[in-house]
Amino acid sequence: MENHLIPVGTHPIEVGHYLLPTKEVLRLMDNLKKIVLNRLPGMIVYGRPRLGKTTALKFALENLPHFINAPIPIFIANSNSYRFPSEEKFYADLLHDFQFPFIARRKPGELRNQIVNLLKEKAELSRLRRVILIMDEAHHLTESHYHWLMDIYNQLDREKISMSVICVGQEELLTRRTFFLGQRKSQIIGRFMTHEHRFFGITSLDDFKAVLRCYDSPEISAYPENSDWSFTRYFFREGYEKGHRLEKDAALIYQQFQNLRREHGVNSKLEIPMEYFTYTVENALKIYGTHGEKLEWISAQNWLDSIKLTGYIESEIYMALAGNGD
Repeated sequence: MENHLIPVGTHPIEVGHYLLPTKEVLRLMDNLKKIVLNRLPGMIVYGRPRLGKTTALKFALENLPHFINAPIPIFIANSNSYRFPSEEKFYADLLHDFQFPFIARRKPGELRNQIVNLLKEKAELSRLRRVILIMDEAHHLTESHYHWLMDIYNQLDREKISMSVICVGQEELLTRRTFFLGQRKSQIIGRFMTHEHRFFGITSLDDFKAVLRCYDSPEISAYPENSDWSFTRYFFREGYEKGHRLEKDAALIYQQFQNLRREHGVNSKLEIPMEYFTYTVENALKIYGTHGEKLEWISAQNWLDSIKLTGYIESEIYMALAGNGD
């Protein structure tokens, strides 16, 4: 298929809708298998902002049923922050995030029953009688929120339905767990925080190579699906046919990140958030590829400019200032 047959602006790189099976995703999937297969009630997934934790978790969970040969209903909700949290707000937010069509002002118990019935209905379609709930931005959850989640868990348990709650958030999740330990809140920790997964960004040249390889490989990033047009080939057809690959540029890109950090006095340990790394690649493909300047391949300066456009270095500077308490 000729790449020009794809309407401009519809490629996954251009719309930003694609998922890559990176090393961190596969490592996360291994831990999720243990949670599901051992019927464990919960896990916290934490790391610095913009690492791609939620996206990685969605990819892992969407592909998990294939690995365990059984469908598992997955629900995703955002942990909203309120000055005065309430049961009614919490349950109504869950139903909204579950796209429940008839959310009316009801008593908290009635809202909770709606949630339980919805989860039960979906779980009964799976022979595992399991349901997974992802609480995103979970560092916003208070002790009350965990008690309300426990109520849902207990109601489902009485119906012989197992629920696993995956709390995804920033490193404050560990601080919250330490607080609960000090307050002897063993029922919360035992249900939701016993198991943990530290999510990492891109930290090494090998990580660079592994992610870039995904863009090069039609087995991973073909578009249209089941074609031999990888993302790299689509945007740099001529360069691709001459043997150019993003993976071969890994050392160059790695050095450009390091040079930029050094230039701005960023001395923290290298851990590039996945979001900034993918934005870098997307910038290079869109600006210099077939729908942009139509270059044969990407130069060192092009890569540097692509990194700068993401706002990565500004983010690192602000993170360093926050870490120093300035």
